[in-house]
Amino acid sequence: MELKAILDRLADIIMARGTGAVRDELGVLARSAEADHPGAAAALTDWQGTEIARERAFAILRRETSYADAVQRHELASSLLALHGVALAA
Repeated sequence: MELKAILDRLADIIMARGTGAVRDELGVLARSAEADHPGAAAALTDWQGTEIARERAFAILRRETSYADAVQRHELASSLLALHGVALAA
C-alpha cells in the first residue's frame, strides 16, 4: 500500500475517532520522523498534551511526507529523462 493511502486512511480515522484510535500508528510515524522533525514527532505522541496539538503534528508530518515524496519522484524522473538528454523544468 502506498504511503499516501496509509496517511489518508489515518487522517480519516483521526477525524472520526481522534488520535487515540491510531495511537500505535502515530508512535511508528513519530519514531520515523524524530531526526528531521523532532518537535512534531514529540507532539504526536504527547498523550498528556491536547488533541489539537497531536492533530497539528500529524498534519505537519503528513504534509512533509507528501512533499518529500513529490521531490523524490521529481528527482527520479529527472534522472531517468537525463539518460535520454531531456531536462525537466524546475
